[in-house]
Amino acid sequence: MNTEKLVIWVYVFIALRLAADQLLSPFLFTTLIRIFEIFCVAGMFGCTLIVWAKGAGVRYRGWTLFLILLFALNCIGIMARGHFGGGLKEIVMNNLNGDDGILAYTLPFLILSLPNRRYFRSILNVLFFSVLLIIPIWLLNITELVREEHYGEAIGVYLPFYGTVLLLFHSKLSRRKHLLVLVIYFIYLLLMVLNARRNVIVSLVLYFGIAFIVGNLALFRSNRKVVLGGIVAAVLLFGAVMAGWQSLSQSVFSRLIDRAKDDTRSRVELLFLVDMSSAPASDWIFGRGMDGAYYQLVENAEENSITYDRKGIETGYLHMILKGGLIYVLLILAFLFTAFIKGLKSGKTLLQGLACFLPVYLLEMYMTNPVSFFAVRTVIFWLIVSVCFQFSQSSRKV
Repeated sequence: MNTEKLVIWVYVFIALRLAADQLLSPFLFTTLIRIFEIFCVAGMFGCTLIVWAKGAGVRYRGWTLFLILLFALNCIGIMARGHFGGGLKEIVMNNLNGDDGILAYTLPFLILSLPNRRYFRSILNVLFFSVLLIIPIWLLNITELVREEHYGEAIGVYLPFYGTVLLLFHSKLSRRKHLLVLVIYFIYLLLMVLNARRNVIVSLVLYFGIAFIVGNLALFRSNRKVVLGGIVAAVLLFGAVMAGWQSLSQSVFSRLIDRAKDDTRSRVELLFLVDMSSAPASDWIFGRGMDGAYYQLVENAEENSITYDRKGIETGYLHMILKGGLIYVLLILAFLFTAFIKGLKSGKTLLQGLACFLPVYLLEMYMTNPVSFFAVRTVIFWLIVSVCFQFSQSSRKV
């Protein structure tokens, strides 16, 4: 198997691992689903190792290499302080396969090591396939798409976010594929409005704005009529929304308006800060490890249990401090700003557009947790970082 196919299979395995539970749970027992997920994890790392065995892995230099090495030491420290109690089954199922376990802290190095720039067009095809996986998931959960709390948001494991990259590179897609991605993206946005998921709505709108402007920049420069038409269409759409606002506010936007001023973060953030205020300085600097927790009463209605240690917090920056300390946060920010600068300096419009997605993560890391889990937005983040890094230097083979 050649290197390009191996890279493609890595991203296919990532997509299948992300979607496996929601795709297969109506048909298979949980144990069989977990076995399939572990097969996907083995597949993604196995293909990456073969890429390196073939001498096709990416070697970085200078500041980039130094940054990766520091981050590797930090992630090893986070993983080493995890709780590995229980038998082999518990370790494999929870520590290795869990979205917030070892997988979350090894995924960055897997993506960074692949020649993503060289095979980026092929990766786009896999991202398109990944977006399509949302269709059967929606159909299997058709009655659950709009629900109270966060349930509707989680259906589809955020796969439509891959559409942000595809919309930016729509010139590389056929018209049919572009239209299909656009339809899925806006259906997802509508579902998030109906579910009143404020953070997801903000992210989707920002990403789409960047993708639309940068992806059509050449057209805007060469055809002023298109720009004028776009402005007129935007004004008419805004006017239509305002004209029907009273009706929309009582139907489509009712739940979103009701939640507009809800403060769901201050309490958990305060509990986190109260717990950490009495912690040693090392907890702030190095975090509490992969299974680190803070004091908060958590009720599990499904299991009819109560615990007092919460292993995660919705605010991304605080979650990173909990796991890896301020060092972890600073390293993530160093990756973000380094890749952003390299992308802007590339002189390539579409690569600059990819780089422009990165500042959105500065906001997202407060609203949610987009880089510290095995998740779609984590994959996008490290894919963008790797492409920006690899474009700025000649990618030498090991």
